[in-house]
Amino acid sequence: MNVREHEQGAVLLFTVLVVGLSAVAMMSALATAGFNSFIDSDQQVSAVSIRAHLFGCMDELLIQLNLDPDYSPTAVSTVDAVCTVSVVNEGGDARSADLTLSEGNVTRSAHIEMIVNGVQLLSVSEE
Repeated sequence: MNVREHEQGAVLLFTVLVVGLSAVAMMSALATAGFNSFIDSDQQVSAVSIRAHLFGCMDELLIQLNLDPDYSPTAVSTVDAVCTVSVVNEGGDARSADLTLSEGNVTRSAHIEMIVNGVQLLSVSEE
């Protein structure tokens, strides 16, 4: 007859601990990835919204320049936003303008090259 101590549950206990800790680590990684993708998508929605507001400010600036070619504001207000503006007279009818809008931690800006006689856009670039 062999004398043995009762150690039959030790292997099962270690197996359950290893599998359990691995599962907890994997779930933590998935939760972190999900949270980060939620934050990224929220910032993307904000950036698109701010871009729409910036282009609304640009439309307002173009309307005002069509009415008065010498219009040179420091800010343009719309229903949704107040954008900072810098209009530079390039000589003759040529103008360039920089519009900037910041909301929260997102900043969008646009540079416009135009001719104010009839308001013709030569270029629009975003940053």
